[in-house]
Amino acid sequence: MLANKIKLFLFLFLFTNLFASTNDPIDKILIQSKNHSALTSYVLKKDLKRFEKKLKSQNNLGIRIFGDSHIAADFFPRVLRGYLIKSNSIGFAHALQPKYQQNLNLKYSYKNFEILNSKNPKNIKLNFPLGGIIAKAKDKNAKINIDTTLNKKKFEIGFLFKAKDDNNAFNIKDAQGKNFKLRSFQSNKWSYEKLEATFPLEITALQKNAELGGYFITNKNDNNFLDTVAINGAKSDIWLSWNPLVVKNELKLLHNDLIILSYGSNDALFQGFEKQKFKNNLKHWIEILKSYNKNTIIMLISPPIVTYKKNRTYELAPNFFAVREALYEVAKEEKTLIFDMYKFMQDTGGKDKWIKQKLSLKDVHLTIKGYDLMAKKMLEDLKKYIRY
Repeated sequence: MLANKIKLFLFLFLFTNLFASTNDPIDKILIQSKNHSALTSYVLKKDLKRFEKKLKSQNNLGIRIFGDSHIAADFFPRVLRGYLIKSNSIGFAHALQPKYQQNLNLKYSYKNFEILNSKNPKNIKLNFPLGGIIAKAKDKNAKINIDTTLNKKKFEIGFLFKAKDDNNAFNIKDAQGKNFKLRSFQSNKWSYEKLEATFPLEITALQKNAELGGYFITNKNDNNFLDTVAINGAKSDIWLSWNPLVVKNELKLLHNDLIILSYGSNDALFQGFEKQKFKNNLKHWIEILKSYNKNTIIMLISPPIVTYKKNRTYELAPNFFAVREALYEVAKEEKTLIFDMYKFMQDTGGKDKWIKQKLSLKDVHLTIKGYDLMAKKMLEDLKKYIRY
C-alpha cells in the first residue's frame, strides 16, 4: 500500500515538473518575473468585480485599444484576443491600413485609393473621423477588396463614408453577389449606413474623391470583440485632430467594457513636452471615453524605454521619465489600471538583455516575440486583481 502511494507521489511529482519546465524563453521569463508585478491598480474594487463578472460571462464583451506603433502592428492585441476574450466579431476597423500597420482579423487590397493620415501635419485641416485614417478614391471605380480571417463570414457591417455629390458614393458587392449602394445625402458630410453582408467584400467608388472613414463589423447578438484604433507615430493628443462631433457619434456605436490607452513613446521624443498639458489632454480624452462607455475600466500602458538614434548610437529620449511619471499620476487621479512595460523590462534584465534575447529592437520597438511576452505578462498580472 505504501509502495503504491510512493509510486503515485513520484508520478505526480514528475508530471507536475514536466509541464512546469519549458524551453520557451518567454515562459521562463514569465515564471522568473511572477513575484514582480508590472501592473498597478487604482480602480475601485466594485468596478473590478463588475468587469470580472463581464469577463467570465463573455457575453457582448467589448475591448478597445487606442495607441501608437506598439499597438498598430496588432502583435500585442492578438494575444489578448487569444486569452482574454473569445472574439466572434471585429468591431471597429480602419478603412485601409497605412504602411507597417495591420489588423490580423482582416486582409486588405486596393487600387487607386490613397490613405490620408491625421498624424501628417499637412492634413491637419481635414475632416477626420475616429481613428484618424481616411481612404480616398483617386478615381471613379477605385476598388478596395477586404476579407476576414475569421471562420465566420457574415456580419452586420457599418460604413462611415462621404462624398462631394449627394448621390451614390460607393457600391458594396459581397461574397453572395449581393450589391448595396452607399448614398451620401449631404455634400462632404460623413454618413453612416449599416447592412448585413458576407465577406469577402468588393468596395467600388462611384465618385472621384469619395472617402471611407472606417467600418464597424459586428454580430446582431452575442457580440464579443477586441478592436484597435492605432496609428504609427501617434502622440497621446492625436484625438484632437479628429472631428469631435463625428467621433462622439461613432463612440455611441459600440460599448467598451475595457479601454486601453497605449501612448507616451512619441510624446517622450517630442522636444517641447509639457507635462501638465500632456496630463490635461489625456484626462480629457478619458473623460470623453467614459461618458460614452458607462462602467468601463480604463488601463494605461506606459511604454518600454524610449531611445532614438543619434549619429551611430542610441540615446534615451529626453522626456521618457517625465512621461512615465505623468502616466502614473493620471492613473492615480483617474482611478485606472497602469501596466508599466519599462518596469517589466527592467525586472527581467533590461533593454540590452532583451535585445540579446531578440525580444527588443535597438529603438523603442519590441520584436514580435517581445510584444507577445509583454501581452502575456499583462494578462498574468491582471489575474492578481481579476479572476478570469
